[in-house]
Amino acid sequence: MDTLQKRLIAVLAVLTCIAVFMAFSMYRAIYVNPGSLNTTALSWKNRDIPADMNDVSLVYFTDLEYGRYETHERAQKVFDRIQNMNPRVLIFGGDLFEADAEVTEEMKNQMIQWLSSIPAPLGKFAVLGEQDLVSPERLDLVRQIFTASQVEVIDNSSRLICNRTTAGIRLVGISPQEDWQAALQGVHPDQYTVLVSHYTDPFASEALESAGIDYALGGNSHGTQITYPILGGYRSWPGSETVNRSETTRIGFPYYISTGTGCIKVNARLNATPEIVYILISA
Repeated sequence: MDTLQKRLIAVLAVLTCIAVFMAFSMYRAIYVNPGSLNTTALSWKNRDIPADMNDVSLVYFTDLEYGRYETHERAQKVFDRIQNMNPRVLIFGGDLFEADAEVTEEMKNQMIQWLSSIPAPLGKFAVLGEQDLVSPERLDLVRQIFTASQVEVIDNSSRLICNRTTAGIRLVGISPQEDWQAALQGVHPDQYTVLVSHYTDPFASEALESAGIDYALGGNSHGTQITYPILGGYRSWPGSETVNRSETTRIGFPYYISTGTGCIKVNARLNATPEIVYILISA
């Protein structure tokens, strides 16, 4: 066998390996990953966190997109996982239903049951996503569900989370229709302050340069759902075009962008497995 033949065989072997790897990746992206569910663990430790908040647990999840792709079985897995975590605080980051979903009374009642089944004694909070705002009827439905489930919407407002005393940490919620003046009222530089926004581009807003934000949580882009090695996400998402998981954006505070739990546009996930975020707060 001459040198040319050996090189040709080597090239064919490499191309075969690449083809097999791509086929395996696409199989997992379509048939395995969308139904998977990871738990990502984070910790918040800061001198501005009061001692009474030490070891308080918080669960953040976003982009449920209940409907065509996020079936009852998949959503049940999400809420079962959260229940088992037994969080003291629950935060939902927006997009309860898929925009095109025909939400039946049964689906509405099921969502209320799921959200109500999580005690979260220090509070349950949510911000709205763009798919919660597709119509006045959808917004009214989502608000009805949150009210019935004791979930407080904190769009363009802030809330102080306390444990036994009046000292605590502050949540600032921002809407896709942002109003920074209203959202930042009550924020104090000596309090640990967390920004929660469905869209992530607001993380880079000039309004936050001196606002004293210590951490931020976002979602919206689902980690682009399909993220190619080196090339990044297969598309950009309005609201997450400058701050997203595919690019590193330097801003004045740390942040975490969740891949969310549901799918839209395509029922596929590549390098963006659905996740729930578990956070332990430490004084």
